Order: sequence, then structure tokens, then C-alpha cells
Amino acid sequence: MTEFLLLLLAHVLVDFYWQPTKWVTDKKEKKYKSRYLYFHILLVIIVSYIALHQWQNPFPAIALGIAHGVIDLVKISFDKKGSLAWFIADQAAHLATIAFAALILTSNILPGFEALAVWLNKPKTLATLSGALFILHPISFFVGILTKPWREELAKLAPGADDNLANAGRWIGLSERLLIFVFVLVNQYSAIGFLIAAKSLLRYNEKATDSGIPPAYISKKSEYVLVGTLMSYTCAIAVALAVQILSQKFK
Repeated sequence: MTEFLLLLLAHVLVDFYWQPTKWVTDKKEKKYKSRYLYFHILLVIIVSYIALHQWQNPFPAIALGIAHGVIDLVKISFDKKGSLAWFIADQAAHLATIAFAALILTSNILPGFEALAVWLNKPKTLATLSGALFILHPISFFVGILTKPWREELAKLAPGADDNLANAGRWIGLSERLLIFVFVLVNQYSAIGFLIAAKSLLRYNEKATDSGIPPAYISKKSEYVLVGTLMSYTCAIAVALAVQILSQKFK
């Protein structure tokens, strides 16, 4: 575990703190021809080697540096728009190589995979993962169906109103439900109250009436957001409580 954490620290420092924007831009433009790609690989090797402080064995650090470079090269070659999916895939690949290197260093490859398999097959783990996935997109669809009549009513009140950021409400809902799910599982119900208080700070700009949006729209939009939020919170709490019950029953 110590080796994994040391290598993870080295990765975070090199990838996010010690990689200038100039390097990133040059890598995107020139790909494998960029000299900064190789500077970055060399920095990964050096920092990983120092972090592990196994002075007689530089090969894990060298292997990690090469793997890091290959992963970066794949990402910059195929990720043309800097998408979130590619960022997650890139970091997941880096974490996988770090974990694999740590397992090799501690001679725990087979025990590590066996422990992971045992953990994944536990009812508590399966219930938690299933619940977390369920409160994200499935609940989004459910709340969306329930609130559809009010969205249609708002559209009739102000057909041309464009007062939302693209997909902002969706991502806010996903984040809120995931936070509530975690809060319930760790029995931090007071944190849910803090989240509700923070959400109550949301206000609609009353100056919108000057742009032709009727006051009734603003009032009903506030009620719509409140109803959707309470539905979303209720679903997240219900699922989290169900996960707790299942976890306790099937230990």
C-alpha cells in the first residue's frame, strides 16, 4: 500500500503540478515529435524513482515512465476536443499501471487480485455500487418524467426563455444525489441539511422581467426547481437507506 501511495503522489505532482501548460500545448500539437513529451516521461521516471527510494532497483520507475508516455500519447492522438471521457480514461489507465507496479514491488499480484475479487463479491460492495449507479442516471430519468408537466407549463409561459446553462441542472442533480448517498451511508445526516441550505441560496435574477420574461415564469421556475430538488433528494435518501438495510442483512 505504501508503494502505491508513493507512486500516486509522484503521479499527481508530475501530471498536475509540474507539467507547464506550454508542455501540454506542445504535446497536443506535435504529439510524439514533441520534446516536452519526453521531458515529461523523464520527470515521471525521476520522481517515481525518488518516491520509491529503492536505489538499487530503477526498473519500476523506468517502466512506469514508459507506460505513462504511451498512455499520454494515445490520449493526445485520439482526444481532439479535451473531453471528460478521455480525461477519466487517461487517469484510470495511469492508476492501473501504478497499482500494477505497486503489486509487483510487494509481490502481491495474485493476493491483490484475489482480495479485489473477494471485495467485489461481497453483498455490501455490490449493494453500494448498484445503489450509486441507480441514483445517478436512472433517477434522473425518473425525476425528469415526474417534472415534465411543469417543464411544459414553463415553456408555454416563456417560449423563448434561455436562462439555464447547457446540462447544468443535470450535473447539479447528479452531484447532489451522489453526495446525499454518501452522507447517508456514513450516517452524516446533518451534512444533508447543509446541502439543502446551500441549495436554498439559489435565486433567479428579478431583472429578467426587463427582458420580457413574465414574473409568473420566475415564480413558477423557482417552485419547479424546488419540487425537482426534493424529489431528487428523496430518491437518493431512499436508495441509500435501502443499501444500508441490504448491507446489514446480508453481511
